[in-house]
Amino acid sequence: MNPTLNSNAVELAGWIGCLFFLVAGWNQVEKFLDRRAHRGARRDAQPHALTVTQLDQSVADSLCQSRRRELSHELLRLDHELGGLRRDRRADVAELQQKINKVDREVGELRASIELNNQQLTRIDAKLDRVIERQNP
Repeated sequence: MNPTLNSNAVELAGWIGCLFFLVAGWNQVEKFLDRRAHRGARRDAQPHALTVTQLDQSVADSLCQSRRRELSHELLRLDHELGGLRRDRRADVAELQQKINKVDREVGELRASIELNNQQLTRIDAKLDRVIERQNP
């Protein structure tokens, strides 16, 4: 191939690339200046999907205060009921603890009784062994 033809093609491609970047750069500068000057593209304003309606009259202060009183009375009633439930639960726990202590005491007594019975059986067994040995000379 011809070296001059090859260099001309490279030179032409370089000029076209420079021209492209120059135009692109100018476009970016214009956009920047438009944003800076608050000049945007024209936009048509479409009607808003939601409509604003007139509100009814505002709630009277007396209604708010009466509801506040009702709610405070309800809270006091619930607090009193909760206190009663807590007292009932504590009484039930104390009663259950007494029953558990009674059963524990009775189990302890039964263990002691069984131990005494075992000791007594051991003594009786020893006496029987001695009696049997005396009868068999």
